Amino acid sequence: KEPKFLKNGILLQRRLIMSAQEDISNFIKHLQNYEYKVDQQAKAELGEVFTPIKSVDQQLDHIEKIDKDAFKDISKNTIDICAGNGQFLSEVVVRKLQNGLSLEQSLKSTYGVDISEKNVNECRERLLCGQEHLKHIVEQNIVCADALRYHYRFDGSDPYKTANDLHFDRLFG
Repeated sequence: KEPKFLKNGILLQRRLIMSAQEDISNFIKHLQNYEYKVDQQAKAELGEVFTPIKSVDQQLDHIEKIDKDAFKDISKNTIDICAGNGQFLSEVVVRKLQNGLSLEQSLKSTYGVDISEKNVNECRERLLCGQEHLKHIVEQNIVCADALRYHYRFDGSDPYKTANDLHFDRLFG
């Protein structure tokens, strides 16, 4: 017969696994069910158009065909240089979550740049999935800057000085 502490430990472990799976499911729902409205003024001023989710999925599927570990390997960084409200980046995070990475791991290897402060704030909020304790990650990795002039260090420094760039495995934009 199993000792009671061992049986209780196994039950606790199962509950934790179920809770983690439920969290991941909730994160994915939050990321994919994001509602946004086209801002006609931003569209006119910045040429802002959000990519339809079907196109995002097709492009990410293509990446996975080329590199099976694209969204499994924590060392692979992904960047969207026209991040908008996070349409591409949210699906990247979804795929990382579906491949066993935690939300924190997923966010640490996901980067974005957008010229609109409004979009950057929406993207950050969307990617956080309500997990405010991870805010420091999205504040560092999702930045408001001109993608053509940004230095790509993601270190909080002036966005337009020198070039000690990070290496990215994926580029959208």
